[in-house]
Amino acid sequence: MGTAAYVYELLRDLLDRIVDPLRADESIEQFTLSIPEAQTTTVDSVQGWGNRPPAVLACPGCEADMHQHNAIGPISCENCFREFPSETFSDHELRGMTCPRCDADMQYGRRHPQMFDIPEWATCPECQYHWDLDHWF
Repeated sequence: MGTAAYVYELLRDLLDRIVDPLRADESIEQFTLSIPEAQTTTVDSVQGWGNRPPAVLACPGCEADMHQHNAIGPISCENCFREFPSETFSDHELRGMTCPRCDADMQYGRRHPQMFDIPEWATCPECQYHWDLDHWF
């Protein structure tokens, strides 16, 4: 092996040692960081009202649970067969949100209650799935 080849191999080995700790760990799948304001690390995170997790609402007629499987779908009561358009979501009492990954009850809330009467975030305590409302100020 010539001197140039030896120097090349030495430099390549040195560069590999420097870069190797910076390479991605391929054993972690679907790892994303949530928005900086949330100060959390989540396994999966989505934004936008259209991606809102399934919600459980109170029926104004019979007080039964109404399930809205997505934000644009109708709100319907299986007990008294009433149906409401998706735009009336904020008119109903929100009883809970369900994680779309593991079906656990999610923690949810509003960051700006003076501006929004709908939930602005939801996080699953079981699998760390996180949803955030897209909004611009």
